[in-house]
Amino acid sequence: MGGEEASASVASAPQKWSDYQVEFHFPEPTDLGSNSLMQLMDADFKYPGRDDFGLKNVNIGIDMGSRVAIVGPNGAGKTTLMNLLSGDLEPTAGESRRSAKLRIGRYNQHFVDALSMDVNPVEYLMTKYPESGLKPEGVRAMLGKFGLSGHHHLVPIVKLSGGQKARVVFAGISLSQPHILLLDEPTNHLDMQSIDALCDAVEEFGGGVVVWIVDNGEITPYDGDFEDYRDELIKEISAELDADEEEAAAAADPFKPKKVA
Repeated sequence: MGGEEASASVASAPQKWSDYQVEFHFPEPTDLGSNSLMQLMDADFKYPGRDDFGLKNVNIGIDMGSRVAIVGPNGAGKTTLMNLLSGDLEPTAGESRRSAKLRIGRYNQHFVDALSMDVNPVEYLMTKYPESGLKPEGVRAMLGKFGLSGHHHLVPIVKLSGGQKARVVFAGISLSQPHILLLDEPTNHLDMQSIDALCDAVEEFGGGVVVWIVDNGEITPYDGDFEDYRDELIKEISAELDADEEEAAAAADPFKPKKVA
């Protein structure tokens, strides 16, 4: 997507999405060679006793220039695919391979829900990523860049919103210095400023973006890039905002005629 088109897309977004600045950055990974770091070859997967669900004939090879976003409806198999790629699950047929030195930066809703809720974001990140060597002020600077305001840095994570928790997870992914990003519905809970920042961070992370759609047990390439996915989200969120405004107006004035599509 060209710069003018991207600017036009952002300009078409509601004004309330443009009231602050946020930056996401993932460090340049160490070189592990040019071969595929993560592979699924003719891989099938089925859960025991689940004849209603399965993935079949999955062939994916991911190298240092790949970033993977997995999109699809709930229940389609996105998390299962991520677990196969990361090695948390093994295929029931076919083969799975990963580089021994591979570090995976992984995001999904489960990781957000699994944060240590009784500590604050600074304590959590310093405990989980001691190898970063950052002092509290360095961690707070990173959290600020990922869009978490200063007064949320020292409150228990349990008191943060879903979007604020997501920012803590993304800051942690950056601290882990990943070679590969595995992103399952990464825009959940993010506002448009953060979605734009995530798009920029993924784009600068050493190459193109590979986006996959998971549906009906099949894995197919997404016909577009992360910028196209973002533009689809803008349209969907705009439609949802319009619907919410109409619903609120109808509740305030139940006798007002409704719009006909």
